[in-house]
Amino acid sequence: MALTAEDLKTIPEDGIDPENPGKYQALLEDLQGDILKGHGRDYSVHLFLKFKPDRTDAVKQWIQTFAQDYLKSAKQQSDQAVRYRQEGVSGGLFANFFLSCKGYEYLGFEPFQIPSDQPFRLGMKNDDVRSSLNDPLVTEWENRFQSQIHALVLMADDDIINLLQAVNRIMQLLRQVTDIVHREDGFILRNKAGQIIEHFGFVDNISQPLFLKRDVISARTNNCDFNTWNPRASLDIILVKDPNGQTEDSYGSYLLYRKLEQNVKAFREDQRQLAQVLNVKDDLAGAMIVGRFYDGTPLTLSDIPTYAVTPTNNFNYDTDRVATKCPFHSHIRKMNPRGDTGRVESSPDFTQSLEVEKKHRIARRSVSYGNNDPTKEPEAGSGLLFLCFQSSIENQFNFLQSRWANANNFVQVNVGSDPLIGQPEGTQKWPKKWGESETKEYNFKLWVNMKGGEYFFTPSISFLKNIVTSNFIKN
Repeated sequence: MALTAEDLKTIPEDGIDPENPGKYQALLEDLQGDILKGHGRDYSVHLFLKFKPDRTDAVKQWIQTFAQDYLKSAKQQSDQAVRYRQEGVSGGLFANFFLSCKGYEYLGFEPFQIPSDQPFRLGMKNDDVRSSLNDPLVTEWENRFQSQIHALVLMADDDIINLLQAVNRIMQLLRQVTDIVHREDGFILRNKAGQIIEHFGFVDNISQPLFLKRDVISARTNNCDFNTWNPRASLDIILVKDPNGQTEDSYGSYLLYRKLEQNVKAFREDQRQLAQVLNVKDDLAGAMIVGRFYDGTPLTLSDIPTYAVTPTNNFNYDTDRVATKCPFHSHIRKMNPRGDTGRVESSPDFTQSLEVEKKHRIARRSVSYGNNDPTKEPEAGSGLLFLCFQSSIENQFNFLQSRWANANNFVQVNVGSDPLIGQPEGTQKWPKKWGESETKEYNFKLWVNMKGGEYFFTPSISFLKNIVTSNFIKN
């Protein structure tokens, strides 16, 4: 029996168990990997494709062959992870395939056969979409991102030699049917403790929506049974029906891709200057910007780092309602207010507000690019390849960026924009002393610059493996 809308809205107490999937078996076998859980490889290559004119049949054949030879389902991804934990056998090469709206149109799909999310259909270059996010003009993007993009191929592996050899083989075949308009090479950046970080040096990927049993059990063990923050999420925030899937439980997800260049030198200079203005240590000033210390310790819980191997995600802002510890505009509070909208007079219903907030969450799958030495302070050429999955671009990433990160008046009037990713820069109010209500104002220049990107859909495997032989395409 096919999954229902209610099945997508609720999940088992401990999450979905791919080892004993029950009614989710068909979904997991037809869903591409990396959506419900990141693929976990250290190195990745992203190939942006523009299909050659009048080669539609050949493009379909290449897609079908690539899907049959390289794509792994969510079930296969889980099975390989189990084998790795039990036997130490690596899952090896991992791959995804994504289509833009223009890619669907090139392949001859009718409008009703194309995923319906409005930003996806318009594309990230659309003036209305771009202006709603306050993104740079497309003419200011990197030249290669200004090209029309039909598809994205993601390949990843822990063995960089094996990865590059596989990419070279794929590129030779691709050139027969596509122009490879752009390529990005990404990697996982780690600190001395082995934690995953981004170029500014802060531990990354701590707070994610969790869908699978192993992740839920692990988080509950580390975070005291979710007594202040429950990270579990229902499938409806990440999955939508694939209109061209070949099974009753064929689902996909919208992928957002943005290249974000980070000016590490400017960030560190501003961090030191803020520390002087507020008369605090540099690491506390950095924590006020991000909401966590470099090691991941939440600022609302401590004014010093705790150096926990696994930083806690079990916190909210109940004891910091007026933001004397963690500023309202700090990055993690802006992007995940953990009930803040229910703590202000305009939204007195805390429980309802929290549930609405949680529907805006995204599943981040980002990797770093550029300089791979975390001790360096590059001004350009390094940053984050920001990828995230969601079921609604409009209600999730675009909402987060335009309504929360960029907004001067969220969650309260004149608190300022997110100092990390807010566009444009603004003036923020900072606690003059941690834990006290007196504030100072300080303004930064932008440290993160958007260099280009696109919206994609992650089709079901059954669609891709049958794209030549099935009759759902009407040219």
